[in-house]
Amino acid sequence: MNIYTLSQVSVTHGGRRILDVDALSLERGLTYSLQGPNGAGKSTLLGILSFLSPPHDGEVRFEDTPVVWTETYLRPLRRQVGLVDQHPVMFSRSVRENVGFGLKMRGYSGKELDDRVLRALDRVGLAHMADTFAPRLSGGETQRVAIARALACVTKILLLDEPTASVDAQHRSVIEQIVADLRDARETTIILCTHNRYQAWALCPNVIYLEDGRLATRPLTNSYACDFVEQDGHTWCRITDRFGVAAPFAATGRGRVVIEPERVKVAPVAQPGLNNGVVTQVQLEAGIVSMTVDLGLPLCVRLGMKDFQSLSACVGELVRVEISPESVDFCRKC
Repeated sequence: MNIYTLSQVSVTHGGRRILDVDALSLERGLTYSLQGPNGAGKSTLLGILSFLSPPHDGEVRFEDTPVVWTETYLRPLRRQVGLVDQHPVMFSRSVRENVGFGLKMRGYSGKELDDRVLRALDRVGLAHMADTFAPRLSGGETQRVAIARALACVTKILLLDEPTASVDAQHRSVIEQIVADLRDARETTIILCTHNRYQAWALCPNVIYLEDGRLATRPLTNSYACDFVEQDGHTWCRITDRFGVAAPFAATGRGRVVIEPERVKVAPVAQPGLNNGVVTQVQLEAGIVSMTVDLGLPLCVRLGMKDFQSLSACVGELVRVEISPESVDFCRKC
């Protein structure tokens, strides 16, 4: 069942349309990553999904019922959504009181309130800090308390706006594990807004990608125009003089090839040749190594830490990339 359905939804400011979504459906219990460059409309979309900002045009349906953008109608809907901002605000009270604030607003009290607060804190690993003065928490602890505050209210939807952007690696790992546990439980629909594509790749199999306010296909890192040529009875997609892949069909002329970064293998090599190139960049993020190999054009490869350590390749070294047909999408036309 869809928990959100958006149809012809748009928002315009200063004569410019900053959000223009023809159709978007989000299924109950799934986890989504919301991605896109700055100014793409991500925050505007989160405002609509949290029922805080109405669209200027179009229809939003929640659990298959059209949303009426009046305060009376929206108030109970907002109670079903937990929104965790990038920089959550903590009241000048204890962690326990901060987590229980939303519950008190909903009429909970006594033992039931205390039990819900402690269960939520336990889920984020902070039950032992229940009586700590919240404004003294670190950035990572503050994010975890904010998540607990949303979870305590047993919301149907959890919206996370860059929850790890301002925290250290240790707290980032803890928050990512919290999201993974919630994802696997499938009790809450999660929308994680993030610029960290490795984090999104690891946590969220479903992608909402915005570009200039419109839904777009997830950006493909390794996308190249190519020439289809016949050689030794086989069709090759020649990208550069040093870079090519075998095509699974007979073709001539121009086309386009897309290579999945996660499915490219890399091996050491002693001398230049086809698909041999120099490592120009190595970057570690969230346990994934992103490597760029110069083959006349840059090729992005993503490796697990174990594979990277086995390769033992540094910037400036020569490597060979092995590209299987299963890792490639071909288009016969540009």
